[in-house]
Amino acid sequence: MAQLRSFDAAEVAALAPMHEAVVALRNCFAHRPSHIARQAHAVAGGEFLLMPAVDANAAGVKLIMVQPKNAERGLPIIQGTYVLFDADAGHAIALLDGAALTTVRTPAISAVATDGLARADARTLGIIGSGPQAFGHIQAMLCVRPGLDEIVLASRTRANAQALVDDLIARSVLPPGVSIRVGSYAEAAGCDIVCTGTRATDPLIDASMVRPGTHINAVGAYRTDMRELTTDLVAASRVIVDDIDAAHHEAGDLALAVADGGWSWDRVVGDLAAVASGTVRRQSDTEITFFKSVGLAVQDLVIARHVCAAAGLL
Repeated sequence: MAQLRSFDAAEVAALAPMHEAVVALRNCFAHRPSHIARQAHAVAGGEFLLMPAVDANAAGVKLIMVQPKNAERGLPIIQGTYVLFDADAGHAIALLDGAALTTVRTPAISAVATDGLARADARTLGIIGSGPQAFGHIQAMLCVRPGLDEIVLASRTRANAQALVDDLIARSVLPPGVSIRVGSYAEAAGCDIVCTGTRATDPLIDASMVRPGTHINAVGAYRTDMRELTTDLVAASRVIVDDIDAAHHEAGDLALAVADGGWSWDRVVGDLAAVASGTVRRQSDTEITFFKSVGLAVQDLVIARHVCAAAGLL
């Protein structure tokens, strides 16, 4: 077997910059791609995830290990590998850093949703969580709402949030005129656009914290025992999901709201394909819109193909 081209995290980020990732994923979902459910297996206190996807000419699978104990070890919680195949030729063509794909595609998908659902005049961004998704969501939100001028970052561990803020300021990675500071959950939730990316099992924000007209992207709770939003906030929102079947099996924010008796699945307005195609849009400046994403394997395939095409492999 010939040695495969390998792309590390830096190469994935360079070859799939956020603005290009947003366009690629919007174009994909506007044509309603097929979706294969992922498999999850508990092991050693963590989870092993297998995420296969196919399109007309390519196939790929992401192998991911989620190990919460790594936080105490100073190691990444999420690590993995992606294998991309040329389906027509019948052979693998590349290996990619699996966690890096997640770091790009998850915020890019949030940006596709935000572009269709957030108010055009949004100025403030609240980020809840200080892990890998935090900076990615800052980048992605600025791609679709370049008028943002204030960012509030909140985290369970304030020191982690402050370290990220200090790093972003030191590296001068934010556009001129954009301020960033550490705040409370309530301050972050009070922004025009709110992005949550944590592994919380108890909700972090409720309806009293969120103003009319807010758009929320919640990407952290990917199991039915996890949640970032309270039932009253879900009930007060117009809910959109990345995929309805995946949401039924994995979206803890929604499943627990149903279990609480405060919300029902028939209230889902639409999915990401409907947003990307323009079928579902914000209806008023006062409604709260809530995009719940659990992550789909086809999203990784889109970004893996983009990386390999940029490198001249496709």
